[in-house]
Amino acid sequence: MVLMLSALAVIYTSFINRQLAHEWQILGNDHTLLQEEYGRLMLEYSTLAAPSRVEELARQRLNMSFPNKNNTRVIQLDRR
Repeated sequence: MVLMLSALAVIYTSFINRQLAHEWQILGNDHTLLQEEYGRLMLEYSTLAAPSRVEELARQRLNMSFPNKNNTRVIQLDRR
């Protein structure tokens, strides 16, 4: 009887081990895919957030420009 229970325990633990190994492999694949997507998103972010691109969009879409000396005022704060 003890031998039978022992054999069943070995079979059960082997089954659980295979299931967990399979799940581990799936999670590893998911992790790799997510890392690749993160890399692509970071590249896209750095492209979209580049100062030259932001400046170009501000000039084209919002008609913005850097102020010149005539349009600039220096304000002194009154520190009490």
